Amino acid sequence: MFSTGTDEIVERKAFFGSMIFETVKKDNGALGITTGVENPFPLIVLFLVLTVVLALIQAIYRGLKQRREQLLNESGS
Repeated sequence: MFSTGTDEIVERKAFFGSMIFETVKKDNGALGITTGVENPFPLIVLFLVLTVVLALIQAIYRGLKQRREQLLNESGS
């Protein structure tokens, strides 16, 4: 991601263009790296998808736990 040739100024995008990494030549001859968010939409979509998936996992776990308790109560009586 950060590999460049000698004295090249390169701009690279990651994660569907949402994040940007750019090498910039400084006044003293060194190369600096700047990073930033260019398009936040893919990051927001990822956050929402992960939130929904985790909520579904939690709901399934609670349902299975409740069913287990129900079966244990039925077999004990």
